[in-house]
Amino acid sequence: MPPPLLALALTAFALGTAELVPNGLLPLISDDLGVSVSRAGWVTTSFALGAMLGGPLVAAATLRLPRKPLVTALALVFMIANAVTALTGSLLVVSLSRALAGAMLGGFLGIAITIAGGMVEPNRRAMAIAVVFTGFTVSNVIGVPIGNLVGRAAGWESAFWVVSGLAAVGALAMWVLLPGTPAGGDGAGEDRGFTVLRSGALWAAFLAIALSYGGLFVVYTYIAPYLTTVTGVSAGSVTWLLLLFGAGLIAGNTLGGRYADRSVSRTVIVILGTLIAGLLALWALGSVLPAVLVLLVLLGGAGFGMVPPLQSYVLHIAGTASALVSALAAASFNGGVALGSAVGGLALDRAPHYPALALAGAAMTLLGLVVFLLTHRHHVRRAARQGDPVARPA
Repeated sequence: MPPPLLALALTAFALGTAELVPNGLLPLISDDLGVSVSRAGWVTTSFALGAMLGGPLVAAATLRLPRKPLVTALALVFMIANAVTALTGSLLVVSLSRALAGAMLGGFLGIAITIAGGMVEPNRRAMAIAVVFTGFTVSNVIGVPIGNLVGRAAGWESAFWVVSGLAAVGALAMWVLLPGTPAGGDGAGEDRGFTVLRSGALWAAFLAIALSYGGLFVVYTYIAPYLTTVTGVSAGSVTWLLLLFGAGLIAGNTLGGRYADRSVSRTVIVILGTLIAGLLALWALGSVLPAVLVLLVLLGGAGFGMVPPLQSYVLHIAGTASALVSALAAASFNGGVALGSAVGGLALDRAPHYPALALAGAAMTLLGLVVFLLTHRHHVRRAARQGDPVARPA
């Protein structure tokens, strides 16, 4: 792995740990802050909203800034935001600091994906994106379990101190290893990044991302109480079971990047179909421990396996590797996290029936698949009429 990509992946490791570590600590956060589990879910929702809304704003406002100091500064602000989360005992302040951290993540992703994509040939772009996202997947195997163990042993706040330390290491690595690239790279490409936002197909692709990814997080946001309530495992076992989910993430991310470089559309269809089937199986077999063990791997693989191909897909449609387009795609994923966690929270408020979360998640991902198929069909036909092979995804 080239050292610059390694530095980006290392920072993504810190950011990925921060995004998902609260899911395994939600009951502790709920008890400590004196709120319901559904309200504590805002710890995840606010982070995702920050990434969804703040990430594109950060990317748009910094298009002309040098990439290396920018991503380093974003990591440092992220570090401070997590320190604030650890120091406060108010759900409001925790939510605001998490939203700030999410905005830094959203901005970082758009820029990091642009840097990574610029280091390789276009037909290797999905794999380069997958390398950056490897940091996120590995964070679920190493960072999130460690954060959960630390959080259970020394208080949930301690997990965010760990994240702050990881962010500091990532910032240092990027400052040392990243080349001194110019602001935004190709200025014309960035200008086209604004122009292409008039494309209805691009916004439909963003919607497909949010719905498809959100289906997973209807369940995963509340995975700790799901496993203890439905599957019947002990609270202490949740951390170890999440290792299976993390193992699936690594496999899915790698395979998704590899096969997306061969055919983006077919890879997306297969992965989304697999996620729908896995969620339906969880709904039917959530109380059967052996089945849940297998399904955690499957859901992790399908959930993060969709990231490289869908991220690459929007760049195909846009026809430019703009940081703004990449940030909006990343915002769509985080919008899916916010949407999924909010839908799950609303469902639990109405009736605390955890298996229904898996059914709702499957329905949301199915809707995302339908939107993707319609978008892809429209885009291919439009590209064929215009005789534009560059804009036509495989």
